[in-house]
Amino acid sequence: MNRRVFIFWGIFIAAAMFRVFSSFDIKPPDIGSCVKQAVNGVGTVNDDPERKETGQVLVVSVGSLDIASTSKPCGTDFLIRMKTKLYPRFVFGDKVSFAGKLSEPMNFDSGGGRFFDYKGYLAKDDIYYEMKSAVVTAAGADNVHGKSSDRMFLWLYSLKRRFVNNLDKALGEPHAALAAGLVVGEKAALGKDLLDDFRTAGLIHIVVLSGYNITVVGDAMRRMLLFLPRIWGMTIGGLGIATFGIMVGGGATVIRSCFMAGVALSADLIRRDYNVTRALIFVGLIMLIQNPMILLYDPSFQLSFLATLGLILLASPIESRLTFITEKFGLRGIMASTIATQIFVSPYILYTMGQISIIGTIVNILLLPFIPITMLSVFLTGMIGMIWSPLAQIFGWAAHLLLSYELFIVQNSARMPFAAVRMPAFSGWWVFCFYLAFAAAYAVRNFLKGFPRSSPNPG
Repeated sequence: MNRRVFIFWGIFIAAAMFRVFSSFDIKPPDIGSCVKQAVNGVGTVNDDPERKETGQVLVVSVGSLDIASTSKPCGTDFLIRMKTKLYPRFVFGDKVSFAGKLSEPMNFDSGGGRFFDYKGYLAKDDIYYEMKSAVVTAAGADNVHGKSSDRMFLWLYSLKRRFVNNLDKALGEPHAALAAGLVVGEKAALGKDLLDDFRTAGLIHIVVLSGYNITVVGDAMRRMLLFLPRIWGMTIGGLGIATFGIMVGGGATVIRSCFMAGVALSADLIRRDYNVTRALIFVGLIMLIQNPMILLYDPSFQLSFLATLGLILLASPIESRLTFITEKFGLRGIMASTIATQIFVSPYILYTMGQISIIGTIVNILLLPFIPITMLSVFLTGMIGMIWSPLAQIFGWAAHLLLSYELFIVQNSARMPFAAVRMPAFSGWWVFCFYLAFAAAYAVRNFLKGFPRSSPNPG
C-alpha cells in the first residue's frame, strides 16, 4: 500500500473511530424536572406516522412544552415519540397539541435472556423521550410550507398513503398487507400471527424495511436481467432500488440501505471483489462519520452491511459450484445470492433474535425468484390505481396470484415441525469470532492464490 492510499484510509478510519467513541458521551436534551410528569405541548409531526392495529405512533418535534400542573416550561426543539389512538389520523407536517406523561425509553427483555437496547435504538434518531398514552389533537394548519425539503417529504408520504390505499382496494387482506410490506416496508397490518410465520420461515426480511431486503431484491433484479447488456441490467436494478427508496419516503434508514444495495450492484460492473469490498467499507465509514450510533443501534445498517458483504465475497464462489442449476432467468445466481446472504447474516440474527429458521434457505429459494416480479406487479397496481382503477385490477389479479403463492408457502412452511430453533442468549464474542475466522480464512485464501501453482517436471 503506497503512502497516499495509507493516509487516505487512515484519515477516514480515524474520523469514524473518533465519531463512534464520541457518541458514547451523547446525553439527552436537558428538560429539567419534566420527566415522569404530566405535560402539555405543541409541536409538528416530524416523520410519517406508523399505524398499527392498536393505534398510531408519532414522532413530534416539540415547539413548546410545559408541566401541566405548574405551567413550568420544559424546553423546545427536541423529539418525542408518542403512541396515541388510531383516529384522528395525522400525517407528516401536521401541527398538533398533545398531553400525557413524559418518560425516558426503557430497555426491555426480548426473550431468551436477551435485552433489546431500546434507548440506543431511539437515540440514533435523536429521540430521547416518549409518551406511551398521549392525547393528540390537531392544532391548526400544517407547518411544512417553509422548507422545500419538507414539502418534498410531504409529497412523498402523501404518495405512499395513496399507493397503500390503492393496494387495499385492489387486493384485499392479507394480500394488501403483504404487498405493502414488500414494496413500502409497512408490516403493521399483517398482524402478529402472520409476522410470526414470516419469522419462523426465515422470511421476515421481506416484509420489514431492512437493508437485507433491499440488497437481496436489488441483486435478484439484476440477475434476472442478465440477458440484457450488463450496463442495462445494472441500470434497471439501480432504478428499482431508487424507486423503492422514493416510495418509502427516502428516510435516513432507507438511504443507508439503498447505498449498500448500490454497492452490491456495482460488483458485477467492476468485476473485482476486492475493489467492491473497499467501496463497501468506504461507504460504511462515511455513514459512521455522519451518524456513529448506527454501528451499535441500527439493525438495518448492520443487516445491509453483512448482506452486501456476503454477496460480494460468497455469491460468486457458491455460484461456481451450483452447475447443476440452470442459468435461465438468473436462477443459479439468485440461489447463490440467497445462500451467501443466509450464511453471512445467520450468526448475527441468531445472536440478536435467538431464533433461526432451519428451512429458511429452502423457503427463500422457493420465494425469492418471484419477489422482483411480485414487487413490479404490486408497484404497477398501486400506481396505475391513481390513474384508472379498472386497469389497476388487471395487474392486481397477477399480484394477487403471486401473493397467494407466497402466503401459502410461508404459512405452511412455518407449521412444519422443527421449522425453526431457538437458542438461549450467548456472548457476542462468538459472533465476532465467526466473522474474524471468516476474514482470516478469506485473507489466507487470497494470499495463497497469489502464488503460482507448481507444474510437474516435464523431464
